[in-house]
Amino acid sequence: MEPDEDPTRPETTWNDAWRGVLFAGAKVLRVAERDLVEREGFPMTWLDVLAQLYDAPGNGLRMQELEERSLFTRSGLTRLVDRIEAAGLVQRQPVPGDRRGVRVVLTPEGRRRHDKAFVEHLRVIEREFGGRLTPAEQRAVAGALAGFWHGDQESATTTT
Repeated sequence: MEPDEDPTRPETTWNDAWRGVLFAGAKVLRVAERDLVEREGFPMTWLDVLAQLYDAPGNGLRMQELEERSLFTRSGLTRLVDRIEAAGLVQRQPVPGDRRGVRVVLTPEGRRRHDKAFVEHLRVIEREFGGRLTPAEQRAVAGALAGFWHGDQESATTTT
């Protein structure tokens, strides 16, 4: 049976757009991950945690907030934070007035490593993703997908 004759195959533009997002993201992230590990010695999951803390008020979040905002991992976040803390990039601090509450906070070394890693990371993303699109395509994609990441940031800030 030819692909065009397959009745289970979606005949919608949204499916092509979704597949484009998935394939583009996977291809770019494979290159970015390899570069980050070679250059900085830590994976994207670490950069994600550092970036979430960097963007948070006071450079810190409760574990539950960090889990909600994480792009790459939700399971095993405690062990991931343990490893990042052992490297001196974050530290756990008690939450005043909450005996069981703990915030994960970016250390000065974590901020320095985030800043250094992020500058190079953006160069890789620009090369591997932005460089494959014309400026008009960049604007179209950014406009079309803005509601996803802007909406997520707005909902994340309303739950904290």
